[in-house]
Amino acid sequence: MNRPLPTAHLAAPQPRPGCAQCADLARQRHSARERRDHSAETDCNVLLRRHLGEAHA
Repeated sequence: MNRPLPTAHLAAPQPRPGCAQCADLARQRHSARERRDHSAETDCNVLLRRHLGEAHA
């Protein structure tokens, strides 16, 4: 019996209010979602997580 492998699902990172870079990445992610470009959406999530860790940690 073949079963699909479990996948981890991370919640999308949330931009910090008042941060221009967070807002820009969130806009890019929204645009990618509208285009159904899942690769670009994932890239934005990675960049936003990195930014949050570096600038807001």
